[in-house]
Amino acid sequence: MGRVLSPALAATSGLALLAAHPPLAWWPTSFLAPALLVAALWVDASVRAESGRRARGFRLGALAGAATFAPMLSWLIMPAGYVGWGLLVGVQIVWMGVLGVLLVPFLHRSWLPLVAAALWTGIDAWRAIWPLGGFEWGAIAYAHVDGSWLIPVARLVGGRGITFLVVLIGVAAALTIRATWHAVWGRDGAPVEQALGTVRWPIAWLLGGLLVSVLAVVEPPEEDGSLDVLAVQGNDRRHWEDQSPDPNPPLRITTAMRDETLAAIERDGAPDVTVWPESSLDRDPFTERGAPLGELAGEVASASGTLVAGATLDGPDPDTQRYTAAIVLEDGLEETDRYIKRRPVPFGEYIPARQYLDWFPPLDQIPRDAVAGEGPQTIRVGDAEVPVSTIICFETKFQGTTRDNVLGDGDEPTQLLLTLTNDASFGDTAEPAQHLAQSQLRAIETGRHVVHAAISGSSAFVAPDGSMEQATEVFTVDSIRKDLPLVSGLTPYLVIGDVLGWLTRAAAVVVAGLVLWGAVVRRRGRALALADER
Repeated sequence: MGRVLSPALAATSGLALLAAHPPLAWWPTSFLAPALLVAALWVDASVRAESGRRARGFRLGALAGAATFAPMLSWLIMPAGYVGWGLLVGVQIVWMGVLGVLLVPFLHRSWLPLVAAALWTGIDAWRAIWPLGGFEWGAIAYAHVDGSWLIPVARLVGGRGITFLVVLIGVAAALTIRATWHAVWGRDGAPVEQALGTVRWPIAWLLGGLLVSVLAVVEPPEEDGSLDVLAVQGNDRRHWEDQSPDPNPPLRITTAMRDETLAAIERDGAPDVTVWPESSLDRDPFTERGAPLGELAGEVASASGTLVAGATLDGPDPDTQRYTAAIVLEDGLEETDRYIKRRPVPFGEYIPARQYLDWFPPLDQIPRDAVAGEGPQTIRVGDAEVPVSTIICFETKFQGTTRDNVLGDGDEPTQLLLTLTNDASFGDTAEPAQHLAQSQLRAIETGRHVVHAAISGSSAFVAPDGSMEQATEVFTVDSIRKDLPLVSGLTPYLVIGDVLGWLTRAAAVVVAGLVLWGAVVRRRGRALALADER
């Protein structure tokens, strides 16, 4: 029975984490995910004790990872195919398998909740940076951006603080239930009150985690001034359903952006700044090939005063390199500032070790490699030259990049955050909502209002408490507008950075070293025992 129950619990753990994220967004189920994974490992340990079989920590962790990430990342199949989807899912599965292995030695320790919280958070922190720059999609914290009482924790120590407390509370609750069950049914005639004395540590961890989560109340910085922002999305084409191919997608999209922007300006007047998403100008508007797009953008810049537009610019070698950028245009096609994306996506925007992989046909879809921008970058917009930070597409996953850009050069932090993205490649899936959740968490961490502008939706304004306003439907031409408050103060997280991420990464490395050393010692012990028998 246990050999079947433990995989079932592990798979249910993964499904609970999946359900916590969009499209279901049942964030309370995130507490079940760590509890059920630990329960699966407990059952497996019991089976191992009876049968002498080796622990299945890796397989159970990997099974939980597969149940979460295989369906969660299914939106990747459309642009990257089953090979790309399988490779990315496989990496996440391996990380979850490692988590399972590292948890096994601590299953019967009183400090299991603390170790589990540190390891889970540390594994998330590691997969955020390795391999190929990292991919921390599906972290527990992203599930809590819509109404969770844990939101203020992210202002203090970042989103990893939410993940840490969720795992601590979930595992402590599971340990409390298990310890209570064993205390009551194994008391051997002793008074229940006396038997329950063994449950004090699990209850202490549970109450401690809940108390910290309630007391860690950090308010957003005070608002100072405002900026009238118009954000436009211009792609209503479901390209995978096209019966006749679009002869010129960049021109069609930029034209739709121009038309929607001018209509909004005619209706409500010129804003302080207009924001166009990533790929709004998908050819370099300053070149002959992109001149038609530049003309349309210049028309909008003249009408709106300031236009921040997502653009693809030619790189140092135009034939093989490009920049993914946000350019600031005023008085026509006059560029006054720009942001160059700092974290291009491997195999999405550039090919690592391209010289060895040119034989692989799917990589022909990426003929030019994106060149990364350097260092924190600040752009200034509007007549008041308001300092604004920008992140493009999947840079929303990298909380350190966002923090650096908000802090700027250290003299003057930015007062507003722009997220420019193009999610059209992922179709009618949960990806836009999952992506928007990342902007919500970045808003909470930084205490800034965020303009999440997506070329095919969903676009929205995000407040520093993570709440959304004017969220658009996907694959519609639409615009949203709001007088957004500006913020110049700093949250504690902006001051101290990702301290929890570094600490839990180190904890994961230390535990991994201890587990490996223990395995070596046991193997040597068995070898010596066999030698003595001979």
